[in-house]
Amino acid sequence: MHDEVASEADPVEVVVPCCINCNQPLATAGNFCRHCGHAQIVSDPGATAAKWNIIRQIILFFLIDAVICALASFVDVFKTLSWSVTVSISLAAVAVTFFVLHWSAYKSLLIWHNFSLSRLLGYCALAVLGSIVVSFSADWLNETLFSRHFSYYGFYAPYKHGKELVIFFVAVMPALFEELGYRGFLLGNLLAVTEKKQAIFISAFLFAIMHMSFVSLFWLIPFALWQGYIRVKQNTIWYGVCIHFCFNLTVCVTEIWSAGYHR
Repeated sequence: MHDEVASEADPVEVVVPCCINCNQPLATAGNFCRHCGHAQIVSDPGATAAKWNIIRQIILFFLIDAVICALASFVDVFKTLSWSVTVSISLAAVAVTFFVLHWSAYKSLLIWHNFSLSRLLGYCALAVLGSIVVSFSADWLNETLFSRHFSYYGFYAPYKHGKELVIFFVAVMPALFEELGYRGFLLGNLLAVTEKKQAIFISAFLFAIMHMSFVSLFWLIPFALWQGYIRVKQNTIWYGVCIHFCFNLTVCVTEIWSAGYHR
């Protein structure tokens, strides 16, 4: 008697890759476990070396930025207009240098893919609204915790063209060069070595720490998470640049108006 031939193919068992440390399921392209954070074994030594090279670049970029920001924040000699300008130019130069060194990988981020005016206006409106809420919240926290009022415009106001200076150095330059550095180079490198969500969270945390302000962490991290999500979803930094500019410009205009009102 002949063996009976099955009318349907036998079901194929799907094997889900698991973490080598905690045995939890991994994402398809996971390099690190989302549950315990343990690095997974990579069979290709060349790929492992390339990823460690990327991680070293990330560390170098962040350390340079952190040193510059720490000097500007905690060393009194750097709290002058000339040094403030030098710090801003230095941070911009670092962002441009690291981005340009990886030009072939990230140049597409400078293309505005599928531009949508309605989307841009919506993002910018949320940025303005969020900036107003953050400004009042940060002022309240500073006065409550430290009995002091912080003002970007207050630093530039004594100088000629103080209004133009605060808008350029607080709104224009950070919008361009922080997005180029953190959502361009840094997030791009993180996406090459870890999962998308982890890359966005790590880049947001590093962005927040770089500002050297404990009080500001309550809004810097959510802001950077939002920026990272938009950068990954839209595959361009330009929405982020516009959001960043509108957010910071609102702070500048609010402080300029407030200073004029209280005279």
